[in-house]
Parts: sequence; structure tokens; C-alpha cells
Amino acid sequence: MSDSVISIDVLRQSLQSCITDNNKKKVHLHLRLFNHLLKSSQELLLFAKPLLTHGVERLLQGDYWLQFEIKSQVLTHEDEVVFRRCLMHFVRTVKSDVTRPSIVRINLTYIDCLAWYRQSEALGKDISEALIAWDTTEHLAPRTKLFYAQNAMKGLRDICKASPEWALSLNTVGLKAFINTFEYRQVFEKTEVADKHKVMESSLLALLSVYLPEIFNTHIIEINHKIIDVTDLHHVSPICVRQLAALAKMPKYTGGKEHDLKSVTQRFIGCVFSLKLVFSKQNNKGICLSEGLDAFKNNEYSLLLFSKGTLSRFRFNELLLFLGDHYKKPIHRHDYQLHLFPFYFEKTNKFRTIDFSTLAGLSKHLFEQVRTFHQVELSLLPEKNYSMETLHTRFNKLNRLLVKYLFPAFDKEVGELGLACLSTDNNRIQKLIFQQIQSSVQAKQMSLRTGTSYFEVIRWVMGASGQQVVEAFGLSFKRYQRHAKRTRIEDLYTEGELRELVFYIESGIKSGQSSQRTLALYFAKIQLKTCWNTAPLTDIEVSDITEIALPTAKKSISVLVQKPRKGYDIDCYNLDGRTVNSVMRDIQTVKNDITQPIREGNGSLPNKCLFIYREKAEVYRLDHKNVISYINAVLKGLGCRVSYNSMRIRKNGANHIYRKVAKDMRAYESHMRHDFDTFIKHYQRIDEIKTQQTLHEAVDVMQRYFTGREISPEIKVLMIDDASLQKTPTGECASAGNDDEAEQYQKEHRALQKKTNTKSVWCSDFLACIWCKHFRTVADPEHVWQLLSYRDYVLVDMSASVSDIENNEFQTDAIQALHDRVGAILTQVTLKNKAAVTKGQQLLNENGMHPFWDFAITSTNNLGGIL
Repeated sequence: MSDSVISIDVLRQSLQSCITDNNKKKVHLHLRLFNHLLKSSQELLLFAKPLLTHGVERLLQGDYWLQFEIKSQVLTHEDEVVFRRCLMHFVRTVKSDVTRPSIVRINLTYIDCLAWYRQSEALGKDISEALIAWDTTEHLAPRTKLFYAQNAMKGLRDICKASPEWALSLNTVGLKAFINTFEYRQVFEKTEVADKHKVMESSLLALLSVYLPEIFNTHIIEINHKIIDVTDLHHVSPICVRQLAALAKMPKYTGGKEHDLKSVTQRFIGCVFSLKLVFSKQNNKGICLSEGLDAFKNNEYSLLLFSKGTLSRFRFNELLLFLGDHYKKPIHRHDYQLHLFPFYFEKTNKFRTIDFSTLAGLSKHLFEQVRTFHQVELSLLPEKNYSMETLHTRFNKLNRLLVKYLFPAFDKEVGELGLACLSTDNNRIQKLIFQQIQSSVQAKQMSLRTGTSYFEVIRWVMGASGQQVVEAFGLSFKRYQRHAKRTRIEDLYTEGELRELVFYIESGIKSGQSSQRTLALYFAKIQLKTCWNTAPLTDIEVSDITEIALPTAKKSISVLVQKPRKGYDIDCYNLDGRTVNSVMRDIQTVKNDITQPIREGNGSLPNKCLFIYREKAEVYRLDHKNVISYINAVLKGLGCRVSYNSMRIRKNGANHIYRKVAKDMRAYESHMRHDFDTFIKHYQRIDEIKTQQTLHEAVDVMQRYFTGREISPEIKVLMIDDASLQKTPTGECASAGNDDEAEQYQKEHRALQKKTNTKSVWCSDFLACIWCKHFRTVADPEHVWQLLSYRDYVLVDMSASVSDIENNEFQTDAIQALHDRVGAILTQVTLKNKAAVTKGQQLLNENGMHPFWDFAITSTNNLGGIL
């Protein structure tokens, strides 16, 4: 193409009036470059004819400049950049405040949309207008606007790259190809764009909602200044969104019931996410569309069961609570799980269930029969002589027994007769089951208590169904009674463990962090002092506590305690300020200070109880099923290393009282409110029995061995040495020399003193010291060394000198009693000063026998010479 064909004179003339000394050189340079580039493309030359004919003003008319930039793609990249720069310079020569038509400015940053225009003019126009509209929004910071815009462009590019079909659709109709918000989100899911945190998806949707609000409108729910996007949910079920909006205004989710706003907001958002997931995956969209949240309880909670398999356990439990808020009543497990048998406990207002799904899988006929039996028992329970607790336990045992012993051995009989098969054929099946249980108990594969409960349940079922019970293959309790008390020493608390429990209970009470925590710790404190059972203690009502007026003007109260395992018998305890460091004051503190402000209510069951607390504006009572585990958790959080166990506490109390009043069982029964047989069967430990028996036998032996002296089982340990006491090889003596012990010693040694012409007012029978009521020891290494020397040298020497003849049991028993007595003394010293015992043992190992005992060992030197 010759130069004469192209003339840029008109263009130059249109620029002439705006040429200055500063831009003259640059304008002429760009004119030459523009002329040169037009010559390289016939297409550009044809398109440039209006510009060359009418001058630079043509670039400012309509979209001619934009179309010129689009056409410039026929050039090489370098030439295209130069060509577009020439066009921009021509326009800015006459009008300095313009930018390229393909560029949108957001927060001082230019976003070039030319590539979109070249891909599709409709798409490029939509994108430019969307960016311009986005830049005019006022509720976002400039940097946030730029962030959203850049991510939106990246999202569009990734969609076009990942899906040619969507790229074609966008090129054809522009951004309206997304149709609506729901379809738009489906695009990101189906094209599998790498957008883990949905940054690009949300950014592009934000631009679309500003540019085309009538199409890409979003539905939101605001809760506690948080915005939740429920557009997808609205597309599936508009009524559900309205229900969610109503729930968001409930007091529970607005802080009206002492709930933590941040926590309930997060839980609400989590439930909305769960609803989206469930509605998107279930097949029957019509139910969700028409009923919303109410769809979950239709068709025997079929949608809720579907949710259970779709959501995690945590999400499903949260959804259950959420739906309960909507229905204004809680959803229980037995509502949506057909094989669960419910048992309602009125005191705690809770259901407990037993799963019979295994039995249902083995025999539907037997399952339906047991279900009917369950319903009948529930309806007749007020007329029965047992409680809901007993009924629940029996059905639990029945479930295990039927599954374990009826199948698969008696499938045919069960299928034909159901429970009636137990008495068929002269009670053959019942006898075989009894025999199997007896064999399991005798083989120690099953505890005697479990076997006995199985027998009881079978008799109960057969009696209720009108079948004959045969007493066969019984279980003997004789061996159990002999061996049941052989338990570990950990079955009882040590004195140190009790101190640690008391310390942390008192520390927790002083901290007083919450109503429930303080109440539970006071419960533990009262139980430690009274040793009352957990269930009766939690059942105490305010009306069970009565203040008694005394003539001495001292306060006293009586407490009525009802024990279910005692035939619901009621025991009355009279408490005053002297009782166990005043348990009365603890009960009054709970009644008057902790729970009285909570008690002001409508007189419902929880408000009548003594141990109640407020949580989230609701009043609850302590549940005997979980209060012990809750106390354990609180004490563990405080740093306590000892586990709180109510049964161990009661055993400790029973054994302590028994030791105190061992000779007066009436006194024991008045304290513990059960007879001696109950104590022996359930509470007394084998270690305690042996200790008491050994103690009484030892006292008897010592009384016969040391005739005329008073033998005392008490052990008195001093913390410091008392200079006023007489020093003996075993320890200290508090005798004044004018007591029965000293006189008895004078009588026994009168001939010896007459022979040696000496007289002593003191008792010098050091071998009898440790059983004497005047004996004292000190919790320090020196006195421990003395005792260890007595045990390991003197008593060993005495044992070696016992004659090997008949009827020497008395001598052996006496030496053994002395040996055990030293062990008991050292145990008491350990409780007061453990380091003293350790150092005393070290002195014995390093130095041998204490010098105080040299007089008593006649064979020491001879043995040393032989060795």
C-alpha cells in the first residue's frame, strides 16, 4: 500500500489547535507511528477512515474508540500497545481528563476489560458496567472494593477456562447467563473451580447483586449483627427462610436467656449450614418447598433420619436442639428411632431409652410382643410396687437376656410362641437358660449379681405373662458372702486422700464461679460429712427440713431422707451446730443463701428440691445420675488428684463409725440407719475385719501376758520431744511413778530389788511399753530408729528363743502381737511425718540396732563374732 493512499492531514489539523511547545514533539511522533501502523493492516485502515475524515473528535463519539482498540488485536502485541497508546495520546491532547474506554478505575487501580470485549462485546460491556456500579457502592472501603473486583475477574476467567460451554454462554448473553443466584452457585460447584474458601464466588456474586439486583438478589438473615446468606436455602424453601428469621428473634438467640451471644450465633449459623446440606442432598424437594422445618417430623421423622446419616454427630445434635426450639418442645431419640423403648423419669424430667434394634433384627414377632409388654408395664406402673428405675433396669436385662440366650438356639420356638416359649415343653427353655446362667456364674464368666438379676427378670416376665416358674439351677450366695469383701485397699479412702478432697472442695466453694458448681461442691461437702447416699440426698425437698426450737436457744434442724432401696422408708436425722463440724450450717447455707433467690417461682418440681440451680434462665435440680461425675470434673479442674466416689465415701464412713462403736451396734445403726447385716454385706472391708480382729486378739494376749497392767490399743504420736517425759528404749513414758503400772512392776520385781538392795519408783518393763496407755512416741528419725531396732532385733531375738515344744502358741501370739503393734505405730507416724520414717530406716541400715537396746540382746556380740 503506497503512502499516497493514506492521508492523516485532517487528523493532524484537528490536533493543531491543542499543540503546544511541550507536546509538539510527542504529537508528531505519535502521528508518524500511527501512520506507519495503519499501513500494516488493511482492516485497520478501513476502520480508521472516519477518524482520518473527521479528525480526533470522532474518537470521543460513541464507542468508536473502544471498537478501534478491539480491532487493534490484528497487530502484533508490541504494535498493538503502541497503536492503543497513539489513540489515547490523540484524545488526551484535546481532552486531558479521559481514560481508555476499556479501563475501569477502582481505588486508584485500573482494571483493563479489553480482553473481555475482544472475547464478547456483550460480556465486556456487562463486566465494565458491573465494575463501574461496584465502584459506586458506599458501604465498603476502597481496598475492599478492589479486592472483590480483582477476585471476581479471576473467578470469571477460571470459569471460562474450566468450562467451554459456560464460556460460550457468557459470550452470547453476557453476565445474565448465570440466570439467578442459585444457578450461579451451581456453576462454581459443577465447574470445580479451585476456590476452597469461596472467595471468588462471593466476590463475583457481590458484583452481580450490585449490577443486576433484580436477578441476583440475595436473601439474608441478620442475627446479633451477623449477616447470614440464605439465598440458596430460599431457592429450595422460602418458608424455611421465614421460619429461620422468626427463630433468630427468639430470646435464646438474642441473649434474653443468659446465653453467650457469640456462641448462640455460631450455633445458629452452623444449623443453617446443616439445613442447606440436608435440603440439597435429599430427593423430595416438594416437601421442603412447602413445609420448611416442619418437614423434618413428617412420615415418622424420615427427613430427620436422613439428616442423621448425612451430618456429623455434633451437627446432628445441634440440629435436634434447633428443631426443638422451632417446635417449642424437645425432640427425643425415641421419637425418630423406632426401636428405642422410652422410660420417663419425672424427678429429673428426662427420658432414658433402651435400644431393641438387635432383637428386632432377630425376630419382629418377639420384638412387637416385648414392645406391647413395655407399653402395658408403663401404663400399670402406678399400681406396681416398683419404680421406673427398676422397670428400666429389668427391660435392660431382658433385652440382653433374650438376645444372648434365646438366639439362635431357640429360633423356631420363639418364632411360633414368642415369650410363651419359656414355659413350653415343661419349662424346658427356662431350665436350659437357668442352667447356662448358673454355669457362667460358676465358671466366673458372669458375676453372681448379674446372674441373680437374670433369674429375677425371667421370673418377672413369666409371672407377668401368666407362665409357671420352675425353681431350678439356683445360685448359692455362700461363697459370695465369704469372698465378696476381699476387695482392694483402694476401695476405701486413706486419710491423706480425704484431706485432699476436703481441701479442693473448700477451695472450689470459695472461688464461687457458677451457681451449679458451687451447689455441687456443697453437695459433696454435705455428703462427705453425712455419708448419705446420692439419690436420697438429691431428692431432699425444702419441706423435708424443719427447724426445731430448743429451750437452750440453740438452733437445730431435722432432715427427712427417703431411701428407695430401703423400701422408700423415711429416716429422720436431727442435726445441730455440733454435728460433724455443723453439717446443719451447710444445709442451711444451701437452703437460705444459695437456692433461696432461685426458689421464687411457680412451685414446680425443681423449685421444691433443696439442690437446685439456675442455668440459662431455667431452673434445674441436681441429677443423681451425673452429679458425681460433674463433681469429679470440677475437682479435677481445680487440680485434685483423688477421684470423688460416693460409695467409697459411704464405706469410709460406715467403717469409721463401726470402729468407733464396735462394741455397741445400736449406736452404729442409729448413725448409719441400717442393720449390722447390711454393714457386713455391703460396707465392711476385709482389711478392716482383719485389723479389728487382730487388735482385739492382741489386746487379749497382751492382757494375759502382762497381767495387772491396763492394755490400751490407742496410739499417741507427739510431733516434738517432751523433756518432762521419761525416756525409754521404745520411746517416751508419761507415767508419774504412782500409778497401777508402776505398782505392778514393783510387785513383780520385789525379790530382785531386795536382793540388790535397790528401789525404783519407775516401771522398767520396757518390753511392755508399746501396749501401755502411758506410751508415747515422737515423729522424728531417732524414735523411729528405736522402734525399728525393737522390732527387727529384740523381737527377732525373742522369736528365736521360743522353745520348740508343744503349747508354745501363746508365746508366738504374744511376739506377733508386739510385731504388729510396732507396724501400727509406724503407720501413724508416717501419716504425721513420712520423712521421719524414711530417715529412721536409713539410720537402722547404716548403724544397726539403736544403742538403747544393747542391754536387751545377749547374743549380739556372739553373733557378730561368728559372722
